[in-house]
Amino acid sequence: MKLKFILFLLSINYLSSQTITPFASYDFKNDLIYQSILSKMKNDEIDLEGYRYLSNLANERKDYKSAIEFLENRLNLGDQTFEVHYKIAGSSGILAKQENSISAIKHINKAIVHFKKALLLNENHIPSLVGLTKLYAQLPIFLGGSLDKSKLYANKIIKYDLIEGNLMNGFIDEINKKKDSAKIKYFKAFEFFNRKYNCNDLIINEKYFRKNILYELAEVSIRFDIFNETSICFLEKFIKESEENIIPKEWVYFRLSELYFKSKNNLKAKFYLNQALILNPNFEEAESLLKMIL
Repeated sequence: MKLKFILFLLSINYLSSQTITPFASYDFKNDLIYQSILSKMKNDEIDLEGYRYLSNLANERKDYKSAIEFLENRLNLGDQTFEVHYKIAGSSGILAKQENSISAIKHINKAIVHFKKALLLNENHIPSLVGLTKLYAQLPIFLGGSLDKSKLYANKIIKYDLIEGNLMNGFIDEINKKKDSAKIKYFKAFEFFNRKYNCNDLIINEKYFRKNILYELAEVSIRFDIFNETSICFLEKFIKESEENIIPKEWVYFRLSELYFKSKNNLKAKFYLNQALILNPNFEEAESLLKMIL
């Protein structure tokens, strides 16, 4: 068991190796209004609409364990939609990365199961295909990882969306340390995005594209030094138009500062670093970059 646990911890590190961006958190346990609502409704007989309300509220408060419980109750009451399965999978994936313990394995397995169930109901659901591509690519073999399966899902994506398909195929190459090949595919993802959308006129709408793709493209831009100006536009748009997100706002500011630093605009880089440090005074990465600029 000790050996398995060490291997598991190594796998979590591997799972998070491509990006150090954490998930946004919220102190829902000390949110008295939220806890009061949960306490009151536990004594009531809750119908489907009640569980819809509770699952949405728990997700907003980033109480992912409760969100999964309420979503599973929705399934039991007949709300068998791909959206519900996708939300369970997404919340499970977040919990898997947040928990550095053996219990994270069950969250990974649940994420895989529900991404697949979402696809049975909507075979071209891009976010579920992306979720499976990433999980199978990042997980070690002993936890069910499979590059063949990852490539299978990435190739399904490319049939529906050239932007996401190239982004995911680049992701797989990067995991495999094929950096030249990854850069080519990432470059194509940017090119297809720019052909389809104009950043200045962009309206963030998940109906048209996966919301977090703008942030992911910006991270690619930083790692591979491509399309820096375009990525600056992406992140500035992301900040202005996105509502509460699973990506901490200070990290969006930090990524913007990195892009401005690469573009030799130290004034803007310092501005966004200071914005990040206002939100998180103990943000070590931001402090380190600020020292380089000063």
